[in-house]
Amino acid sequence: MTQKASTSSCLVIGGGISGLIAATVLRDRNMQVTVVDKGRAIGGRMATRRIRNSQYGEGIFDYGAQYFTAQDPKFQALVNSWIQEGIVKEWSLNQQISRKVYYRGVNSNRSIAQHLAENLDVHTNIKAISFAWQDDHWQVLTANKETFLADVLILTPPLPQTLELLDRPQIQLPPETRHRLEEIVYHPCIALLALLAQPSQIPSPGGMHLDGTLLSWIACNQKKGISPQGNAVTLHATSEFSKIHWDIDNTVIANQLLEAASPWLGSSVIDYQVHRWRYSQPQTVYGEPYLVVTKPGPIVICGDAFIQPDVEGAVLSGLAAAEYLLG
Repeated sequence: MTQKASTSSCLVIGGGISGLIAATVLRDRNMQVTVVDKGRAIGGRMATRRIRNSQYGEGIFDYGAQYFTAQDPKFQALVNSWIQEGIVKEWSLNQQISRKVYYRGVNSNRSIAQHLAENLDVHTNIKAISFAWQDDHWQVLTANKETFLADVLILTPPLPQTLELLDRPQIQLPPETRHRLEEIVYHPCIALLALLAQPSQIPSPGGMHLDGTLLSWIACNQKKGISPQGNAVTLHATSEFSKIHWDIDNTVIANQLLEAASPWLGSSVIDYQVHRWRYSQPQTVYGEPYLVVTKPGPIVICGDAFIQPDVEGAVLSGLAAAEYLLG
């Protein structure tokens, strides 16, 4: 059995929900924790964006993870605490055909990440590019030439990006472990954010799974309750469409997706944006809550590719990683 690391400071690379959960648990146990993320805003795929128009208002879009469920008692307890704090609420999505309870952020899904980050030392727009073990601690170099020091690292990016980071200091994983990680591939997803002139025809409560060749999901963020001042619609393309059209011009992509969505739009499109999620969702998972590297120094790897490929899986993996470090 691997000896647990005794640590006093931790650097979390990746500010998605898995990294934020791990960071909050460690902080609550008086560990010095820093979180760095290459994105402009915290949250990873718990992502929200705004499109403003002087005539048609401001559209607010959840354009990454749309909702989540809770099956594990640990995660359900956490969700219940978020509900009590007014951060999360139930969303009656598909209740007529499913007994699952669905949840979403009250203000947006990114607001859950922002809540977790409130009392953390978080640095956005910071891309870690390499790290080295020197004098019994990690030195992490970023793209803008900053250096962060820590006794232990938690890595939460998608596994292809994590493996790239591990390759730079030439950290040798056991061949079988390396192979298992490389075997995990991700579905891509192209998201289209459309600001409409008029309210959409998407039925309440504002989200629909689709089984077409182009679209897998369509959501009205106004009916969802997060975009009161703008008719904001989120479209998710299927993984097949996303693979084929990944390098295609945004205008071509938008025209095809909006045409496919036209029965539910019922309005002209005032403005739109296209976002590409290269690592939208793992197709398979590692099968264990986290992975520990002990040489040359302690690293814990976690995320949604370890237990189950969704928000709950990411949270449970982050919790397990933190509990490991706390011993």
